[in-house]
Amino acid sequence: MTNTKNLNNKKFINNQDSTVTKKHKKISFFSAILLVIGSSIGAGIFLKNAEILRNVQGSIYLSIFSWIISIIGVVAMGLTLSEVSSCNTKNNQGIIGWVKWFNSTFMYKTCKNFMAYVHLPTMFFFMPYYAMMTLQEAFGWQTEWWVSALISLFIMMWFIVVSGLSSKWGNIQNWVITSVKFFPLVFAVLAGIILYSMGHKPIDGPIPWPSEEPDHWQLDHRLFSQLYPALGLVGSIPAIVFSFDGFYASAGIQSEMEKPEKTSSAMTIGLLVVSTLDILISISLLLASTNGKINGIKWFDDHAHWVIMLMEIMISFGIFGIINGVGLYAPRFYEDLIKNDDLPFAATLKNKMVPNYPVIGVSYCAILSLCVFVILTLIGSFAYIDVSRYGDTILTTFNGSVWKGYDIKATTSNPNTLGNLNNLYSFCDLIGNWSSILTFACILIAIIGCLINRKTNKVQVKKSKTFVPAAWVCLTIVGIGLLFVFVSVIANIIIVSGWHDDIGQVLDQHTKDEYLYEESAWIKDLVGAIMTLVVLIFFISICAIPGYFETKKHKK
Repeated sequence: MTNTKNLNNKKFINNQDSTVTKKHKKISFFSAILLVIGSSIGAGIFLKNAEILRNVQGSIYLSIFSWIISIIGVVAMGLTLSEVSSCNTKNNQGIIGWVKWFNSTFMYKTCKNFMAYVHLPTMFFFMPYYAMMTLQEAFGWQTEWWVSALISLFIMMWFIVVSGLSSKWGNIQNWVITSVKFFPLVFAVLAGIILYSMGHKPIDGPIPWPSEEPDHWQLDHRLFSQLYPALGLVGSIPAIVFSFDGFYASAGIQSEMEKPEKTSSAMTIGLLVVSTLDILISISLLLASTNGKINGIKWFDDHAHWVIMLMEIMISFGIFGIINGVGLYAPRFYEDLIKNDDLPFAATLKNKMVPNYPVIGVSYCAILSLCVFVILTLIGSFAYIDVSRYGDTILTTFNGSVWKGYDIKATTSNPNTLGNLNNLYSFCDLIGNWSSILTFACILIAIIGCLINRKTNKVQVKKSKTFVPAAWVCLTIVGIGLLFVFVSVIANIIIVSGWHDDIGQVLDQHTKDEYLYEESAWIKDLVGAIMTLVVLIFFISICAIPGYFETKKHKK
């Protein structure tokens, strides 16, 4: 798998990489650690617990165990990066730079296309919407879809331009944002444990599965990861790995660091801090919350709802921290690719780049991300449906044809304005999940290449005693989790397709309105299962097919 031509390119790459002098390097080692923390904590830990609970059928113990297993895998990944990243400490390509050194040209081109055209632009798509969704939960907003789109677009452009043009301001923003989101992190750790110790429990014993599902359809119809608790434990690994997405941001700004050779140490320390916080927060929320989220701590709903609102606002700042990290990383990543003629128009653009001022990278990133943002927003709003059931979250008790004020017939009609927004948020889940999963797949590819390099020694690295055991632990845990996702894509389509026979039985026992609701629920599940496969195939195709032709051209 190792690309022998990498050795021939080594001198060229080193000469083409950053020539930034020490006085221009603004990010200290400690700030790099904070960037890892700020870029990876604040989204998944507050968004994914409900999904994990559904997977393990409400078991607190299995949920905590799945966190522990996943964290071991992610920390092991961090330990491997001391050797992986030592191949070159002067580039801003991060993950793609690692793949370039240790893997084949085709694998590099494919992963490069994924990072440049899929992962980074889609991060700027779904992360601003997640921040907006959190603010809506805090204030109870019900906005038009285009209002959320405009605000999310402003958030995206702010961090691309401000953090992209100035690492100093990006670093300042990271300090401010990390300071603000420190409060909900501490609150989430302490509130649940204190309330639980005082006897304020959401329910006696483990939370039943599912804890807050609106109807018997979800009780009777379970996806592949929800069939058995053991399957759910494995299926929860990718969801937890999502919580750490963005930790590699510091690997993409090495030209801005005072000590780029300590990049791997910054990532490892940052991952250890994030892991400790994540497991404490998870335990606390599972003990005192009905759904694994902060807004599921019902004691505050009855006594001090403003506290939950304030925490939700601060959680949105945590998501801003992730966007800020990507904003720092992405423009410099694009400029590094332009230097090496790995992007369209590179021959024209690389002569216009200004040292220490990545205006070309910012422009490239902004234009590409804007196009992706507009296209995906329109698709999500008008060509997708609310498969994540954001519109059903208020439904808890059934009464005739109305589910707590919600007209069942509306589920079969054309989506209204609010429905469009729910559709868009569901589409963000779909895009975000695959974007994160395939990113970690790229990291695993680089680790495998580095393992092979231990035998071939074709790439000079700084060998670490912990690399080999850490690599195998990481590949086993994270690899099995990612493999489970790919298997479940096919399994879910088969499972959901078989549910249609159950709908006809409803007419014999219930009303026509209930039949219409269950038919709509089945359509949502089927569309979600099929679109999961469609998006995966699309992502791989737009990366691998051009990668194949780029590889042939490179060989010629």
